[in-house]
Amino acid sequence: MNVKTLLYESESLREAFGVIAHQWRQPLSHINALVSSMDNRLYELGVNDSVISKQLLDIEMITKEMSKSIDSYRGYFYKKEDKIKVTEFFENIQKSVEHTLKDKNINFNIKTDDTLELSLDETLLQEIIVTIINNSRDALVSRNTYEPFVNLSAWSEGGCLFIKLCDNAGGMSKSIMQKIFEPDFTTKHTSEGTGVGLFMVKKILDEKLNAQIDVKNVESGVCFTLKIPRNKDGK
Repeated sequence: MNVKTLLYESESLREAFGVIAHQWRQPLSHINALVSSMDNRLYELGVNDSVISKQLLDIEMITKEMSKSIDSYRGYFYKKEDKIKVTEFFENIQKSVEHTLKDKNINFNIKTDDTLELSLDETLLQEIIVTIINNSRDALVSRNTYEPFVNLSAWSEGGCLFIKLCDNAGGMSKSIMQKIFEPDFTTKHTSEGTGVGLFMVKKILDEKLNAQIDVKNVESGVCFTLKIPRNKDGK
C-alpha cells in the first residue's frame, strides 16, 4: 500500500501511523543512547572539542524534535484543545527551530500582539508551522539566498486569527504552487523527502483545526497564510 492510499483511508492511516511511531521510537532512543555513550567516552579520553560537543548536542536536540513530532501527529486521531497565548506559542516555535536556522545563518523574526489568544490543539498547530518553516529553510539554503530570513507574524481580523510565514527565497513557479498540497509531490530528491509534509499540513488544517491555508508569491519570496476561526462554529 503506497503513501497516497494510506493518507486517503483514515483507518489505514491510523494503523500505518501506529506502526511508524512504534518503529521510530526505538531507533530514536538508540541514537540518544549512542550520543550519551560517545560523550562519556570523550570525557574518559580527556577530549574537549567544542565542535564535537555542539554536534552531539544538535543530534540529541534533533532526535527530541522528531520524537515530539510523533506526539504531535498523534493529535490527528484525538480531539484536544489548548488555550494558547500566541506570544508564548511563537516563542516555543522559535526555540524549536532556532538551532537549524542559526546553523544556516537564517534570521527568524516574530511579530505579534501580546493580547492574542486562541483555543485549539497546540501540538498540531506547532507541527504545521514548523513544517512550513523547514520548507522555507530548505529553499533558502538550496538557492544560497543572500541575507536569508523567515518572518512569522499573527493578527486578529473578522473573528479569525491569521498567521503568516514569509521568506525571501525567491518564490515558486505557478506549476509548483498548484501542486504543493498534493500527496507525494516534492521538489526534493526521493532520498530527501516524500511530499507528505505540506499535504498533511493542509489535511490537518481542513479536518482537525477547521482552518484554511493560502500561499502566494511576494516581492522577495513566498508567504503562507493560515486563517483560523477563533470560535467553535468556524465563522
